[in-house]
Amino acid sequence: MISIKHFFGKTGDGAWSVNEDGLITFWNQAVVKLLGYSAEEAVAKHCWQLLAGLTPEGDPYCAPICPVRQAIKQGIPITSLDLQLRHRNGQYILANMSTIPLPEEIDESVLVHLLRSEKQTKQTFQPFRIYLLGPLVVTRQDGTQVNGPLWNRVKTRALMAYLAMQKGTAVSREQILEMLWPDLDYKAAMHNLNTTVYNLRRSLEPDLEKASHSRYLLYQNGCYRLAEAQSNWLDVDAFETGVRRARREQDAETAVKIYKTALALYRGDYLFDLTDTHNWVRDQQFRLQEIYLSALADLAQHYENLGMEEEAIAIYQQILLVDCCQETSCRKLMALFTKLGKRSEAIQVCQRLAQCLANELDIIMSDKTRALYEKIRSA
Repeated sequence: MISIKHFFGKTGDGAWSVNEDGLITFWNQAVVKLLGYSAEEAVAKHCWQLLAGLTPEGDPYCAPICPVRQAIKQGIPITSLDLQLRHRNGQYILANMSTIPLPEEIDESVLVHLLRSEKQTKQTFQPFRIYLLGPLVVTRQDGTQVNGPLWNRVKTRALMAYLAMQKGTAVSREQILEMLWPDLDYKAAMHNLNTTVYNLRRSLEPDLEKASHSRYLLYQNGCYRLAEAQSNWLDVDAFETGVRRARREQDAETAVKIYKTALALYRGDYLFDLTDTHNWVRDQQFRLQEIYLSALADLAQHYENLGMEEEAIAIYQQILLVDCCQETSCRKLMALFTKLGKRSEAIQVCQRLAQCLANELDIIMSDKTRALYEKIRSA
């Protein structure tokens, strides 16, 4: 009996074989790299349990009664097909699989599956650029923007935003219902969810023959997720990554450039067009706004260190437009105005702060700020 490893051990395609019971009998190194499972983790496992294969539309495909084995038994020609297969990390990858029936003299295996690399097959997936900082904007790979009457419905955009932030993790219907329709009974909420899913699929892919054939919004086992979510570009990720990188940068001029690039992504508060109707937005909104204000303060300090006072002033003023109660920024601004001989502007900054603290927080300014104010006023 000839070993299957002799034929497929070093092929560039991912390759694994199964026996008549659907148990994996061979697993080459290329498929380890592609799907993450080691040979020890894969061999002797049922392939449908390990990989949980789905069609590109998200419908279940792999099962104990294997469609491929059934086709071979019925004498139906086997063609290659696209499948979503579960990676070891829990995400799904889209790949192209072909199958070779084996003669009896090769091992105990009956089939070998060959899997094309993720790099080759990912070209069939069109990633999105998703902008969550400010009003939600989604653009396709060709640069066109997702739009239209169905997209303009608040719940359609809310569902897209919520799934985008899960980054491919499947979300149960119940969790979505709780997030988007917490006050409705189950039947009414389910009706709204089905309608919203339809609207979102049609918005993302207007030319779909059937909404259920969507390549992007997938449904399985009572859960929804965005396909190949790791391929999508998220402004939130780029913004936070940029800020972290700027904070690690030792050279002040380089840090300034990185900060400016990251801060330019902040078009406004996170999903501010959904805030009034979706409480789940607020926590993320507050967190990202804090990162934004802190990054602005860092940038202003770099400008000060570089002797660029006017640029620093503009940044501190930008901070106060977002949060007029930022005392530290007020003191920095007062000090810079005083340094440039603009004493009246410094006093006005402090007076606006006092009014803002009283109106917004019902408190008075700190002793440190008051001492600076008195010093400037009496100079």
